[in-house]
Amino acid sequence: MLLVDDAIDALEAWALLLRMECFEVVTATSGLDAWHKAQQSPPALVITDLMMPGMNGLALCRALRADSRLEFIPIILWTAATISVGEPVFDRFLVKPVLLDTLLEHIRVLLVRP
Repeated sequence: MLLVDDAIDALEAWALLLRMECFEVVTATSGLDAWHKAQQSPPALVITDLMMPGMNGLALCRALRADSRLEFIPIILWTAATISVGEPVFDRFLVKPVLLDTLLEHIRVLLVRP
């Protein structure tokens, strides 16, 4: 999975927690960094923060959905902000703070993993 957040401490903490749950995790600190990594090696799932400088999480979701090789990758968009999006560019929307069990439940549903 590809985990994207510009808050480095949070990114590293979540990556560690997910690795402890036996997930392979690649991290990116910006939407543009994530976009390049997804193009190089399409991930099974993307979890991205919304608020990031440059290419934000919503722009990343739109870019993934516009690419025929990446359009079916499940996406979890999470943020502490409240947003309204008219287009279905992500599969799940979570409001931070998120409990690990809640995140794992969404991941497992999207990856069809027990």
